Amino acid sequence: MIAREEVFDVDAFVPADLVHRNHELNLLSTALSPILDGKSGSNTIVTGPSGVGKTTTARFGLAQLQTEADVVTKYVNCWDDHRPWVVLYDILSEVGKVWDLHRHSTAHDMLLTRLRESIDKPYVVILDEVDRLDETDLLYSLDAIPELTLVLITNREEELFASMDERVHSRFRSGVRIYCEPYRVSELVEILDARVREGLQYDVPTEILERIADHAAGDARVSIRSLYRAAKLAGDDVITSAVVDEAVPLARGELRQKTTSQLKIHEATLLELVREHGPLKMGELRPLYIEESGEERAARSLRRDLQKLADYNLVEARGETNGRRYVGVVILATRQY
Repeated sequence: MIAREEVFDVDAFVPADLVHRNHELNLLSTALSPILDGKSGSNTIVTGPSGVGKTTTARFGLAQLQTEADVVTKYVNCWDDHRPWVVLYDILSEVGKVWDLHRHSTAHDMLLTRLRESIDKPYVVILDEVDRLDETDLLYSLDAIPELTLVLITNREEELFASMDERVHSRFRSGVRIYCEPYRVSELVEILDARVREGLQYDVPTEILERIADHAAGDARVSIRSLYRAAKLAGDDVITSAVVDEAVPLARGELRQKTTSQLKIHEATLLELVREHGPLKMGELRPLYIEESGEERAARSLRRDLQKLADYNLVEARGETNGRRYVGVVILATRQY
């Protein structure tokens, strides 16, 4: 009974109408407004927890901008590949020739030079999950290109700046900041109702959408995938409360599995240790990590990695700072259809 599968793709689908992000969208529009006059916009940092519409808001705003200005836009997800030269290749591919370059081995300087030579009008690049870049010096190089404007998406601004040296940090200190709050239940219901109209062949009662939204706890990604899983489970039948209660854990497991598959090597090692030996204090975890990886990693860096894993519901932090213990979140296997 699903009419359009793509409507439930939480990473790629951009709705025709953006609800409950008008304030954030207005801030982004103001930051990019100089582009209407052929100038570059203000670099913008969009923050907030997972599933609060950061990516959708940014992509929707750029789609609107393209209807009003002569501008090139590009969306790059740094989860897909966090190596700076690959990200740079992807940015270049939108405006310059790349047929004679190799995505995984062309020298950084060559890519950057060709990018500068190729841009002849305002260009806005969204870098999603930007704190995952292996080298944030790339941001300094991109910011030095006059025609280029960056929209950086991250869960926490401090995570991004923690990996920057002062030279890079100073470039982005004065940029526009947009924070997205978690959605309320009523807001998620409206978001889900729109997905029902666009993606399903039948209506879903409001009380069912409210149940999904309540389970999702402010996370639109979880709510949308839960609706999709519920529709799959129900098949030709109606979606019931029992179906929703089965679908939500499956949706969460699906999202966690996808995130886990894209972790960096050191993150995957850390997650495996926490799952196998947790709950663990940092004093217990760090020696295990060093022994397993052979890498002398500081406790501060490990805490930052664990926070990122917690942002995506792969790890749970229990207790206060001094006595905090980390435990892996169980991933439920998803059904095959």
